[in-house]
Amino acid sequence: MLRPFCDGVSRRELLRVGSLAGLSLAEFLRAQQASAESRPGGTTPKKDVNCIFIFILGGMSHHDLWDLKPDAPSEIRGDFKPIQTNVPGIQLGEIMPRVATVADRLAILRGMTHGDPDHGRGFHIMMTGVKAAGAADFNGNKNNNQHPSFGSMVARMTKAGGPLPPYISVPNFIDSGGPAFLGASYAPFVIESDPASPDFAVRDITLPAEITSDRNLRRQAALREINRIERGVEDVSNNVRALDTFYEKAYGLMTSEAAKEAFDIRREKDALRQDYGMTSLGQCCLLARRLVEAGCRFVTIENGHWDTHRKNTESLRDLLVPSFNQAIPALLGDLAARGLLDSTLVVVSTEFGRTPRINALAGRDHWPGAFSTVMAGGGLKTGQVVGATDKLGAAVVDRPITPADMAATILTTLGIDPHTVLHTPLGRPVELAAGGKTIDELISQGSRSAGGSPAASFDDIAGGPPALR
Repeated sequence: MLRPFCDGVSRRELLRVGSLAGLSLAEFLRAQQASAESRPGGTTPKKDVNCIFIFILGGMSHHDLWDLKPDAPSEIRGDFKPIQTNVPGIQLGEIMPRVATVADRLAILRGMTHGDPDHGRGFHIMMTGVKAAGAADFNGNKNNNQHPSFGSMVARMTKAGGPLPPYISVPNFIDSGGPAFLGASYAPFVIESDPASPDFAVRDITLPAEITSDRNLRRQAALREINRIERGVEDVSNNVRALDTFYEKAYGLMTSEAAKEAFDIRREKDALRQDYGMTSLGQCCLLARRLVEAGCRFVTIENGHWDTHRKNTESLRDLLVPSFNQAIPALLGDLAARGLLDSTLVVVSTEFGRTPRINALAGRDHWPGAFSTVMAGGGLKTGQVVGATDKLGAAVVDRPITPADMAATILTTLGIDPHTVLHTPLGRPVELAAGGKTIDELISQGSRSAGGSPAASFDDIAGGPPALR
């Protein structure tokens, strides 16, 4: 049992950090070091690209935002009209006028498709690129990864630079955002606080207020002396011999001015904060920019709740889209102004789309068969649309894109071979993005037209999915 120091604060309490899946910061760093020593060769990224991964929780409606169908019947097209963007031939929903001004920085993937209409399973496939097996519903279990999340893959396959953890999640842990068989050392560092809150603080990355600098220096000296004595015991384990090293690293992070500065969003000018919007999404995006700028490799942002089964129009127009419409252009513009856009991949994802037909409650239900995600930055070829759905937005009719394809593209952009094979503790080989193919339109010279969808009629799908009948 760890005994408290004389001021009542134990060594574990001193070195406990935010939320690292129950690990103290020193334990987290020690596990990362052990894993780094066993990394396979040739996994260092070819280029230093970081990622901000924005997950729209609940299911984004492609019909109202990214893939409007103005010629469809009213019960399909909804209430919003398309508007022109700054890229000829690309239209977006009228409730995103600011996003429309940065369409040249976006690659809109209208061909996304998978077959899981459940939220929990949708989280898993869109956070990992792999379809979940087994139980039909993951919603009651947050630690549900059967395959590592994108952030955990990046943490495993790269070396973090600077004082920050390689994988950070804000403003909470996202379901299926865990490391699976990779182990807790590749779990995200979770900032369980909303940076839009006036009292925002990253928990436990600073020394307790009651511990003065002089007292802490004396404590560090005492700890080093204890560990020196422990190292002299013949039967002491290697872990104990190395323990002081990892506590020193933990202490280094807690006292690092660079780390404190990265987490301290109040250092930003008020004008820039207002440009992002004083909302959860806006301030999370601003914090994410600070984190990748300071060396974090992968930041995940959760924004909810977009599960618009009721009053879809009002929910999108009045509650959900305004902060999104403000934050995304501000993030892209800020990254570009700082010379970081080409070295920062921005992904806007969601677990699935919404049904083409508006339901009796004026809402749209779950629809994984066809929906849209967005990528920007990272040196990708942007200002284009990849894939197309039919005139009702019900099915992908050109260039289908799977979650595994998205995974392969993210990893490739970050300099990681998506077909790398790792092994579980039992020795089972697991490919990072099995079956995934990079979206070549984004990373090669070839690109597809942003033109309209192929011809289809309402009657063509009369015998289709029940939600459309």
